[in-house]
Amino acid sequence: MNAEKRRQSFPSRDRGQVLVGVTLLVLILMILIPIMVQWGSQESKHAVKEQQTTTTFNIAEGAVDRGVWKLKSATSTWAAAVAGTVIPGYDLDVVYTDIIGAVYRLRFTAGPGVHQVTILAEGKDLNSGQLRALRVVYENRSIPGPILSGGMVDYADTFDAQWGPIMAHGNIAISGTAATRYFPRKFSKQVVTGTSSRPRDTTGLNPPNTDNIEWWSDYPVPDLPVLDFTTMRASAAATGTLNFRTNTGTNGSGRCTGWSGMGRCQSAGTSAGSHFHATTCHFFNSNNHSRSRDNLLWYWDNDLIMSGNMDSGGCKRLGLYGTVIVRGNLTIDSGDCYAYTGPVPANAWREYKKISATTNDTAALNQYPADNGLRTNRLTFNHGGETWTGGPIAGNTDVGIRGFIYAGGNMTLNSLSDISGALWVVGNVVNNDTSGERVLVFYEPNFNLPLLNVVLGRISWDEVTPSTLPWP
Repeated sequence: MNAEKRRQSFPSRDRGQVLVGVTLLVLILMILIPIMVQWGSQESKHAVKEQQTTTTFNIAEGAVDRGVWKLKSATSTWAAAVAGTVIPGYDLDVVYTDIIGAVYRLRFTAGPGVHQVTILAEGKDLNSGQLRALRVVYENRSIPGPILSGGMVDYADTFDAQWGPIMAHGNIAISGTAATRYFPRKFSKQVVTGTSSRPRDTTGLNPPNTDNIEWWSDYPVPDLPVLDFTTMRASAAATGTLNFRTNTGTNGSGRCTGWSGMGRCQSAGTSAGSHFHATTCHFFNSNNHSRSRDNLLWYWDNDLIMSGNMDSGGCKRLGLYGTVIVRGNLTIDSGDCYAYTGPVPANAWREYKKISATTNDTAALNQYPADNGLRTNRLTFNHGGETWTGGPIAGNTDVGIRGFIYAGGNMTLNSLSDISGALWVVGNVVNNDTSGERVLVFYEPNFNLPLLNVVLGRISWDEVTPSTLPWP
């Protein structure tokens, strides 16, 4: 096609329109290209800054880890920090350099709550000069819930925990009627299993490891507390509560408890005439012991049977307030008979986001003990005089033991006896009660236990403005 033909194919008017379009395109590109270059540059700077900020944040977190390590290093260190004693190296007085390209420092302060310590951790990136600071509050939570186990928890049938989570280093196996209850929260280092009709974790240690409501598998369950048995035994010896047994309250020949077939005092296979002659220690009618409400420490070196008279009248059953240490097996042959108004954890409502398969926590009252509406609970509960929807009659919410219970062997329940406090059983929990009522374990924290280690729970975590104290 020659020039004359091209002119005929593209009239001058069309050629002008093409020229205008090309010119506009060039103008747009001239505007956009510098902007895109600027955006790219800013994005690159932002990415570098973000990386530096993240690095500095990680340095501050590393400082927190050092603080936790120090607080857990000895019970005396924790005690000093709780008391507000300045610990050298942990008062922003030392700059640590064990992280390459970074420095950090930290400070311990007591509080804000009882048995709490706040860590202020500051990290500095030496390359960028950036600073970031974290304020983290820890509490010594030796017993974080009503049931803590170093092994497996068989959470079955009528066994029922309230107001605090169940934690186990082994599996938590939920079965029977307990599988129909979706409270409290359950945390396992292994797997939380349910039944075929009421399943929980169905994938084992593979994700997902939680429903973010009731159960958590592969969870970093806190360390177990190490009890100072030597100190505890000495305390019991000083108060006359070491290996305590009594021969009072017997009711009939060779009879330790008030109903047939349960809890006879056995000595070499023969029924003994009194509790005192039995091979295994018995504690009969603890509810009427003169010091049963003195919050003492009761200590038994071997097995123990808690027994009582179940005949009507007198309430000669189990009713004890204190710390119960049984280095062997613990058997409860008696019902309970301890009514009182006790504390409820402020955050007990967290255990009841989901109450059953179809019922969640709502504004309704008394869906669970001490329920005060949606996401709130009362701070006291009248044991033996108060109940809740689906719970036992008010008179049956009394307890047998209020406090901390340690059983070095197995725990066997032959009669219905509720507990308020926390339960730590090294072996298995066997429930032989046939009454149909739930065996309730109400969580009541703040135990004063002598421990050989420090078990910390994180209460809060916040990023804060770094201090104005100059860095050397």
